[in-house]
Amino acid sequence: MLLLLTVEFRKLIPSPYSTEALKNCVRVGDSGRWHVDLEADIETIVSSAAANATTEKPTLSISAKLDKSGKTIFFAGDFETDLILRATFRRLVRRFGIYLPNREAIVSGIIEASSEASPFNVVRCDIKSFYESLDAKPHIERILADTRTSTELKNVLRAVYDTTGLPVSTAPRGLAFSSVIAEMTLRDFDKKIRKSPGIHRFFRYADDILVFSLPHVPVLKILQAELTSLGLELNKKTEQCSVASQKTSRNVPTSYRHFNYLGYNFRTLENVKSYESRELNVSISRAKLSKRKTRLFYALHAFKKDGDAEILLDRLSYLSVNRSVFKTKHTRGSRRQKIRTGIHYNYARCGFYPSTKHRRKKEEHLAAELVELDVVLKNALFGQNSEFAEGISKLPTATYDSLSRVSFAQGFRKRLMKRYSRARVAKICKVWGHD
Repeated sequence: MLLLLTVEFRKLIPSPYSTEALKNCVRVGDSGRWHVDLEADIETIVSSAAANATTEKPTLSISAKLDKSGKTIFFAGDFETDLILRATFRRLVRRFGIYLPNREAIVSGIIEASSEASPFNVVRCDIKSFYESLDAKPHIERILADTRTSTELKNVLRAVYDTTGLPVSTAPRGLAFSSVIAEMTLRDFDKKIRKSPGIHRFFRYADDILVFSLPHVPVLKILQAELTSLGLELNKKTEQCSVASQKTSRNVPTSYRHFNYLGYNFRTLENVKSYESRELNVSISRAKLSKRKTRLFYALHAFKKDGDAEILLDRLSYLSVNRSVFKTKHTRGSRRQKIRTGIHYNYARCGFYPSTKHRRKKEEHLAAELVELDVVLKNALFGQNSEFAEGISKLPTATYDSLSRVSFAQGFRKRLMKRYSRARVAKICKVWGHD
């Protein structure tokens, strides 16, 4: 009787691979990425994908490549496979109640925690070889044994492992459903850490962890003890910061502490007044600035080699301004929906948060770190000892003047916008490869 009820219940749930479900997985930008005409061929594409996904042994095209650290990254090799994998991810998220970390929400929580006047410690660490080390087998077996999970989805999961040749104990890095497996693995871990005595705030973005605790709490030991039970371990490289609460007075020197997370640097003042929040300054992290600096010099070396001043100008502008682009990762809402991205919008929470007794305030970010980057750029373009200065000096006046106006700080402060075609973006970014 129970089996019959289960079968009837499953019949009421639409297939994750129906033509309508697969249409809802189509994203803005797929036409260019997969070189297909969605306006003309969408029905044919989703019908073919639906037919493939609902067979007993679906045929999937999954490719792999090595990243710069030597880890294997898997990805869909054709559009139909990509649609099937997206639909698999969406159904698993809904079925198992998975909530993936949100960067903006995490940064808001960190700003709130850092502004509190009581003393605290901050520990940042990450999990070693996360996807390669976590044991996916119990979660894959749970999905395959789940009576409310469709047979088609189970067949697709089996096909993924047959295609990649991986054992079910491994979560394929790069495939979206692996993030579901990761969250299922760490869900109880997150709860235990949050409930640990002395832990004030706990944040995790994939395998990157940040913990606020009371002073003298052995955070790393607590984390490692819980991870060991999952067969995981922390990387040896960690970042720790101890923030005291020194009452403001003439006899106490001003003291700052800082830490980095999710591309931001959080610089907090130890000196606090009674009944006031702690002063905090949020800026772009040195690691992210270093990456832009590296790309800046890649662009200059490419110019030295090919002499193409127009693409040099576009590359430097691309690094220093903002863009309004069509969303490529959404499947609901307007197909022409846009988002803003770039030097300001990727780091929109940067700013000065002064000490206050009332509602937390945010003041304009002066972008001092970007002024420093501007100095590096100007010296590279026009400095007497620069290897690029001779070539720059021979450019037409209009191009020379345009290069002299490129500014990271101004791009951030004034939220400067610039449009690029998809083909131009591809040419701009090609010189940076996978840096």
